Amino acid sequence: MFSVSQAALRLGVCVKTIHRWDKAGKISCHRTLGGHCRIPLAEVNRILGLLHRNLIDHPTKKRCAIYARVSSHRQKRDGDLDRQLETLTKECRKRFRSSPMVFSDVGSGLNMRRRGLAKLFSLAKSGTIHTLLITHTDRLARFGVELLERILKDYGVKLTVLYHSEDPSPQQELVTDLMALIASFSR
Repeated sequence: MFSVSQAALRLGVCVKTIHRWDKAGKISCHRTLGGHCRIPLAEVNRILGLLHRNLIDHPTKKRCAIYARVSSHRQKRDGDLDRQLETLTKECRKRFRSSPMVFSDVGSGLNMRRRGLAKLFSLAKSGTIHTLLITHTDRLARFGVELLERILKDYGVKLTVLYHSEDPSPQQELVTDLMALIASFSR
């Protein structure tokens, strides 16, 4: 049994959505003696299946996904997010002759609690995605990209990075990491 917040996290929706589904009868909830709402694992899995079928054309066909991220709303306003999505969509259509599943976020690359990223990994875990396209590795995360790539690989998803920067020296990599940390904490 999951609390409403736990179920919302697993389903990639907000708590209010779970409450709306409960009122509309779209989800089966149980009430504790204290009046708290609990959702059974089977119900979470049922809803996940429904959500996934609505997101894809054919339930058994795996799809390509794209993920774009910018750090600020100013960058989004300036069109940086749209340019990433346009580039990634064109590349997906060129390589796989299909429209991609689109995921995006506005937030720090250090923050791993991004809504789009959570939905992406949920679908990757379910086997819905075969390839994830990103423009640069830092769009996925500032640190730990190798770990995320390993997790995706375990889910059967190939991570493809369109633009690779030249391999920096250890000193350059350290300076870049320190600058990213300083920029993040100064905000």
